[in-house]
Amino acid sequence: MSGIRHLRIEPVPAERSPVAPAQSVTVDAALLASVVAALGGEDFYAALRAFINGIVRIDNCVALVFDRQGPPLILHQWSPQQPNYFQMLYSQGAYTLDPFYRASLDERRDGVMLLKDIAPDGFGESDFYKAYYEKVNMIDEIGLLCPVDEQRTMHLSLGRRCNSCIYAADDLAHVKRLRPLLSTLLLKQYHLQDAGRDAAGHQAPEHAGQWLKPFHVTAREAEIADMILRGHSNASMGVILAISAETVKVHRKNLYAKMRISSQAELFQLFISHILPQRAGQPLA
Repeated sequence: MSGIRHLRIEPVPAERSPVAPAQSVTVDAALLASVVAALGGEDFYAALRAFINGIVRIDNCVALVFDRQGPPLILHQWSPQQPNYFQMLYSQGAYTLDPFYRASLDERRDGVMLLKDIAPDGFGESDFYKAYYEKVNMIDEIGLLCPVDEQRTMHLSLGRRCNSCIYAADDLAHVKRLRPLLSTLLLKQYHLQDAGRDAAGHQAPEHAGQWLKPFHVTAREAEIADMILRGHSNASMGVILAISAETVKVHRKNLYAKMRISSQAELFQLFISHILPQRAGQPLA
């Protein structure tokens, strides 16, 4: 009897599926076997990337564990981008502005999502987007989130760069159908190889507004600052905070006055100067 070369992953029955019914996913059995064989070893993520690429083409891949009580644990980063803005900016503190990090803190921490579906309405115009996403040439991202425990959430980021096209609906659907398999593999690898790394080097993060204390801002102004940095428009902030857009503008004006700045760009630069004190005053180019 000949060996099995391909396996079919059938869609979840309609009454239990979070996505519209579609064709099952065909996976390469040999590539999947390579992932399983690599569990617990250094070759796991290379095997996982090859397996995913056999179904959905990706240009970037990052695996990490978000932690409510500290910075993320970086498990794997694969990207051709130089310089390494992920290490220079994202992992140093800007991760707190990532929509997937914010999703890991609430009921969305178990699922597969497109960046554009969870990002604030003005995210594409935010200085964080320009300083990170544009610098790494990322035009689209599918993110998988799965809980490790109450405090930590696994995140697998699958990116597309500017020389590619954005993800199609079928691409998202395929990753959603693979979610139980991918989550199981990622968690197994984490417990076999990476769980012990949590104990070292983690410090409790500051409250969102702690860096603003020297400016004597109010609690509401600190909320506004956080939401501006994350890419919310005045209208979006008003809806979330249950205040009018005009009231948001007043808080924003008072915030800027206390900080002696006049723009979102200056607010972002102060934030970056805080999380990267050794780079204070230096451009992120």
